[in-house]
Amino acid sequence: MSVVESTEIFGSGVSMLVSPQSVLSRVAVERREYLERILPRFGSILELGAFDNPVFRKELGDMVKYADWFGKEELLDMHKNNKKRNFDRAVDVDYVVKDHLFARYIDAKFDLISGSHVIEHIADVVTWLKEIEALLRPGGAVFLAIPDRSYTFDYFRSESTAIQMVRAHEEKLSRPDKWQIFDHFYYHQKVDAEEIWNGMPPSEFKSRFSFSEAIKRSEIASNEYTDAHCWVFTPSSFEIVINDLRLAGLVRLSVEHVESTRRGRNEFWTVLRK
Repeated sequence: MSVVESTEIFGSGVSMLVSPQSVLSRVAVERREYLERILPRFGSILELGAFDNPVFRKELGDMVKYADWFGKEELLDMHKNNKKRNFDRAVDVDYVVKDHLFARYIDAKFDLISGSHVIEHIADVVTWLKEIEALLRPGGAVFLAIPDRSYTFDYFRSESTAIQMVRAHEEKLSRPDKWQIFDHFYYHQKVDAEEIWNGMPPSEFKSRFSFSEAIKRSEIASNEYTDAHCWVFTPSSFEIVINDLRLAGLVRLSVEHVESTRRGRNEFWTVLRK
């Protein structure tokens, strides 16, 4: 049964007349179709950082709650000049939590926790995964949609390692630090994913700033929260770092499945299991 035919398999088990295509973006529909293959039912759901592109919606019968650092009105104001956003699809945030230790503010447990393009922004991934673990019911799952370095502006960055993540954890980072921001600033380069898929990758790295200028900008930016890609992954490298963290006893989540980046796309999907 595909998500096009019915939504009964999702959430509460109540069939809805609304189709996923009418309330979700195309990529969100694709994410749901992937999850339908991996998980028999979704149960209760917590979706992180959904804003205007959720994978789950109450209109589809999903038993979903939303959590974010910002409330709906804050997000709408922050993105008011961004023409790529669909404000009609913006969700009402159930849990507005301005603390990286967010589990204590959420008064429920969930069968599934979902985050699309979230984990790469988290300064301390180990703590973030521990917070997610605390909110999962036994046997619960985590769905993540993650940018693939090979097809994004992170093309020239090195893939992140578990060692770097452990260091960030031991330093108790609650926001991106100077060096994470520096890596993001200096190596950021716009690329054409379609050209890369067609065998024409960028020929050379061209930094937006000089090395010294990037350091100066990062120093200033680190004095307050600055959004950055703290981590860089490919499907295989993500599986390696999660396995390393699990074997070290730092997290209790294991990789159940990884869906490699589909041709023409710039993200991969994974399901973790507690």
